[in-house]
Amino acid sequence: MLFSVTGLAAEIEIQNMLTSVHIGKWLQQDVFHFKWWFLLGLFTFSIVLWWRLLNKTRIPEVLLYTVLITIVMMGIDECGEELILWVYPIYLFPVFPVITAINLLFVSLSLSLAYQFFPTWKSFSCAAFIVAGLLSFIIDPLLVWADFYRLLNWSYGYSFLLYLTAALLIKGAVVLIYSIAENAQKHSS
Repeated sequence: MLFSVTGLAAEIEIQNMLTSVHIGKWLQQDVFHFKWWFLLGLFTFSIVLWWRLLNKTRIPEVLLYTVLITIVMMGIDECGEELILWVYPIYLFPVFPVITAINLLFVSLSLSLAYQFFPTWKSFSCAAFIVAGLLSFIIDPLLVWADFYRLLNWSYGYSFLLYLTAALLIKGAVVLIYSIAENAQKHSS
């Protein structure tokens, strides 16, 4: 449903109403309920596990990959919610909820571990294919089943293509950034 809104004041008023609805729903239905605690625990466990598995000698490189994949996936996730392709029925935080989207966390952390453990293009491509498949066809359906994520106008196949494409493009970006840095160091010595 599209609205014809004219004037900045009307847009601000609509945004204010939407924010009020999100905060009200969060306070009444989400915060401190079982699913909220479960989501908080899952977030905490995932981040701690990722940190423990992280190769600390490669922190800058792996963290760059993690941050870039997270930024890209957050943008995609925000667009998907805005275009009503999917929704998250429960949020850890009512404002800027995409940052706590559970599948976003799983995508970013699992793909960054694949990046860390499979350094060559061939091995990473295979790993990214497998991780994208597991996320799209096992994790996402489990999140839908548990009602942490609802697909409205989207399919798991689209997610698979999206996860795989993002993984490969971000690896390319990180490889390029590190290549540029290495060349700059060679030329400055």
